[in-house]
Amino acid sequence: MTLPALTRGRPTGDLTGFEMHGVPLVVTGRTDEEMSEARRGVREQIAFYGSTPAYRPVLELHGWGALSDELHRLSLEGKWKEMGEVIDDQALDAFAVTAEPERVAAELMRRYGDIMTRMTLYTPYAIDSEVVTQIMADLQGIAE
Repeated sequence: MTLPALTRGRPTGDLTGFEMHGVPLVVTGRTDEEMSEARRGVREQIAFYGSTPAYRPVLELHGWGALSDELHRLSLEGKWKEMGEVIDDQALDAFAVTAEPERVAAELMRRYGDIMTRMTLYTPYAIDSEVVTQIMADLQGIAE
């Protein structure tokens, strides 16, 4: 959806020289505990976004309009923790790259390499700076 919309918005319909900066959600960790914490953090972030009316069309695109309603209701009730628990694996995988650190860069490129020219990893959880450094080095290696 993104590339056709950008093309329509350009006067010439050409994206030559156009740069797209994206902020993909990433679930990663070196241990089961780190992966579990990463999943929790990203689920909660997706739930927060999904609870707002502005994100309803994104959820509807995937056939999850009812999820939007449920998240919005939970947010009005102040049930923030429960909201993250409503995000299942299918929704998590639709909106986030989930992989071990050594596989994250390849998966980012597979999913977004033809769209994004720059990426900033979105990790709404505590992540070791060495893991981020590895992923960024891997991305740079792929790009070269």
